[in-house]
Amino acid sequence: MRRIVTVIALLFIVCFLFVSCSGLGGDSDFTIRISGTSGLSYSGNYMAVKSDGSSASRSVEGIIPAQYTVRGNIVSAVFQKQTENGLLKVEILRNGNVIKSSETTASYGVVSVATQ
Repeated sequence: MRRIVTVIALLFIVCFLFVSCSGLGGDSDFTIRISGTSGLSYSGNYMAVKSDGSSASRSVEGIIPAQYTVRGNIVSAVFQKQTENGLLKVEILRNGNVIKSSETTASYGVVSVATQ
């Protein structure tokens, strides 16, 4: 299952590397919020592309609820449930406002979100 998340994350990275970030504005602080069924375990990756074209990614594992803060111009995230049951919801927020959101209740379901 972890391979699926890694492959999807790599696809996001490749797509964003082809995007020219110049002219899209400056970098912002983003929050990636993981919610859903309390106590549900997840794993995933998130990446931030800065306006200068550099990028940084991180692989994480955790238990709902959780959140991560990143700085960049474009943010993408891919997370997968590590259980059959429950809800996994992933939101990307800027200045406290949800700008992208997705969720799944599928067994070992995968959620991907990205800004742009």
